[in-house]
Amino acid sequence: MTAFQVELNHISMTYQSPTTETEAISDICLGVTQGEFVSIVGPSGCGKSTLLDIICGLVKPTQGSIQLQRPVGYMLQRDYLLEWRTIRHNCMLGPDLQKHKMKEARPYVEHLLETYGLAEFADHYPRQLSGGMRQRAALIRTLALKPDVLLLDEPFSALDYQTRLAVVDDVWNILHTENKTVILVTHDIAEAISISDRVVVLTARPARVKTIYELRFATADPPLQRRQDENFRKYFDAIWKELDIHVSS
Repeated sequence: MTAFQVELNHISMTYQSPTTETEAISDICLGVTQGEFVSIVGPSGCGKSTLLDIICGLVKPTQGSIQLQRPVGYMLQRDYLLEWRTIRHNCMLGPDLQKHKMKEARPYVEHLLETYGLAEFADHYPRQLSGGMRQRAALIRTLALKPDVLLLDEPFSALDYQTRLAVVDDVWNILHTENKTVILVTHDIAEAISISDRVVVLTARPARVKTIYELRFATADPPLQRRQDENFRKYFDAIWKELDIHVSS
């Protein structure tokens, strides 16, 4: 029997108002194993981010249960670096809020800054860094508490296209090196295929699991190289059709 680090059992979510009910998520089941990178795609407004909120405990589902290996790290669309703190102190924010973990976290954060190219910028402030460097700093801040599971909610969406491609490569390398279990929500099909082991396609609201793609590539290439693989276009076309996206003039 497969041991999951994240297991969603028949998760449903209905929002109540004084006059109406809105079903956002319906009967979602999903298991994610240690070290796996799973991306979730679906139509706009289908409840992808709500699902992450449920997984990390910010929102309680109407029905269903979650088994989860903690601690959990959550990286949002914006980096939310504090402009008055240096990059080093931003990366230490989590341990700083949990004072008992400061001694353990300091050498680990210094190791991450050195390994992922930010050591020479550790005493700079966020405004002095490029968008890609800020996202790397935000990821190191998320990793500082050594989460077992990492949730990423469209963390690259604010970046320009060229920077985004480079940062996705950086993040893939970091997370594979650190052997993290990752769930990414994204609206970018190509991004999902380039970075993931599996892609989960959700339906329009109420979100249900429509299809799960097990991605098979010849080698474990990083995202930029994977985009050149002959299977990349096949997966893209299949998922595009699953989402039933229509572009109107």
